[in-house]
Amino acid sequence: MSGINLLTDFLQHTRYQKGNSEKSIATYRRCLNSFFKWYSETNGRYPEPNDITSVDLREYQNFLQNIKGLKANTINLYMKTIRLYLEWLLEKELIGRMPSFPKNIKIQQTQPKALTRNEQNRVIREVERSGNIRNIAIIRLLLSCGLRLSELISLELSQLDLGERHGFMTIIGKGGKVRKVPVPPEARKAVFDWLAEREKKGINSNYLFPGRLGGHISKSQVSNIIDNLGHFARLELHPHIFRHTCATNLVRSNIDLVTVATILGHSNLSTTKVYTLPDEKTMAAALEQAEV
Repeated sequence: MSGINLLTDFLQHTRYQKGNSEKSIATYRRCLNSFFKWYSETNGRYPEPNDITSVDLREYQNFLQNIKGLKANTINLYMKTIRLYLEWLLEKELIGRMPSFPKNIKIQQTQPKALTRNEQNRVIREVERSGNIRNIAIIRLLLSCGLRLSELISLELSQLDLGERHGFMTIIGKGGKVRKVPVPPEARKAVFDWLAEREKKGINSNYLFPGRLGGHISKSQVSNIIDNLGHFARLELHPHIFRHTCATNLVRSNIDLVTVATILGHSNLSTTKVYTLPDEKTMAAALEQAEV
């Protein structure tokens, strides 16, 4: 059977036997056709199953990276598709063994977008200018404590242990993991102000931030609060940017990574290490300083 017919059979197999979507099938077709075109142009003929060697795979990966200039995740997708195709050939006993594959191209991580100090001040200034005590407490807890949105909205009064000089929250994070998060002074004051406001209004709920129809405030309600705040502060805001900002503030204050990871509820230090990467402004300043 020719290589072209094998490609058709492989795509049919992945569609019907593996249940892949039409979009995935189109991606497989594009990736494999690109490889076959490169092989044909390099070797003068279309590849038959046993023609493909580990040398071809290394050279093709090098071609994608250094000649085509593709991004790492795109290159890895192309190579993964070729692997799936060759595994199918092996399963069909159309090749004797799998050629060895080169290692995946390492994807360069970048620091998550965080607010600068000036931008943080603009956000705090706008939310305080609004005079909405509840919203001030929401923003302070997100920004000062690095809570996930799901952790914030589900906070119950029983999870708070706040004193005048110290305060903690017992947070139930991803996978039901429990951690204690300190509440620093400004955030603690904002929560005290909100608790007093709740009492004045006669709000009776186990949740720190009750919803309009019972239960807790919804994710969409908090997102709307943040969208409106971004409009007045002239910033693009989303709930998770406050968590990124909190983490970045901690790292730049020379807090050790284990402490930062514990506060944020990261189970893997590699997740926290991304906040140690320099941002574009820092790199530009470094080059300017070093330039002859």
